[in-house]
Amino acid sequence: MYNIDERISRLKSRRNDGWNEALLSRGYYENFESRTNQKATKYALGAMQEVNKRSTEISIEEFEKVRDGLKSCLPGRGFNPDFRLQGSVACNIHIKGVSDVDMLEVNGDLFTYSTGGARGNLYTPSQATASPASEVLKMRSITESELEKRYYAATIDKSNAKSIQLSGGSFRRKVDVVPSHWHDGEDYQLFREEKYRGIVIVNKKNLESIKNYPFLFADRINKKGSETADGSKMATRLLKSIKSDSEYENQLSSYDIASLMYSCPSDQIRSFEARDLSVFAGAEQWLDYLMKNKLIAMDLDTPDGTRKILDSEKKWEGLIVLAIETSALANEVFKETVGPYYWGDTGVSSVRKSLEEARVPLVPAY
Repeated sequence: MYNIDERISRLKSRRNDGWNEALLSRGYYENFESRTNQKATKYALGAMQEVNKRSTEISIEEFEKVRDGLKSCLPGRGFNPDFRLQGSVACNIHIKGVSDVDMLEVNGDLFTYSTGGARGNLYTPSQATASPASEVLKMRSITESELEKRYYAATIDKSNAKSIQLSGGSFRRKVDVVPSHWHDGEDYQLFREEKYRGIVIVNKKNLESIKNYPFLFADRINKKGSETADGSKMATRLLKSIKSDSEYENQLSSYDIASLMYSCPSDQIRSFEARDLSVFAGAEQWLDYLMKNKLIAMDLDTPDGTRKILDSEKKWEGLIVLAIETSALANEVFKETVGPYYWGDTGVSSVRKSLEEARVPLVPAY
């Protein structure tokens, strides 16, 4: 792990946003920096906080800009897609001031369905000769053409297998447009709520269709956040930051880390005013427990139930690295909390108890 000064520098750089005039006007200085002079504690507090709200708003505005532009031109080209925001920004677990925008472009007239579902016999099988994958790729090709005409000063990268990537020009964020179609699985047919509706994206290089449930993931991540007074999201941001500031390779994705915190008992990571470090203690304890109980860790499911979180040995190794580095940071914060003249117990139980009970005063928001 980088030394603490480097980690604080990386944290601040990551959270900066040159497009955010309010943040720029105060020299990128954030509230958490005034809460303590202790470096490790300052890093932990900052890593847990959501990025500046205006920076998140800019990301959403860029989504809306592309959405509205495509909505105005694609119907004339034979497509009327739906658009949805997905990923870390949608769940407010992003850790970058300038976060990429993950945008689903869903062919609204095309869907597959589970024949064994409650309404499976009510669907009319398509008589189209073209496959769903080829229709998605056709929509993608037309979308690429329209984006190039509309955003001629920007870079339109069409090389990615699953998305069209927009950057530069008038864009304040990189926007990934992901062409896809709906899938009505058994749960959606039963409950008829969009959170259960699946999405199928298409790899243009090998024509593979990939199904996932981003709205169910987001719904459950957000509900966990509500259950824990945002503690689960604070813990997710903290762990993503620790991973980002590590010198070691780690195969855990943002999705995996959010899933690990979703699986954590809510009472361990519930947030209380001025007691951010209690969330840190709960997250550290959960990772340590999983590291020492491989069978339990490897059996944990993602929030949408589609796969195991740690679905490879590389991810298991990533969990170990993350757990060790999280515990190391907890020890750094503990030493700052108890002070240089503390001669009591320094075991793991004392570290967690100290963090659970620590209060770091809040400061007025700018």
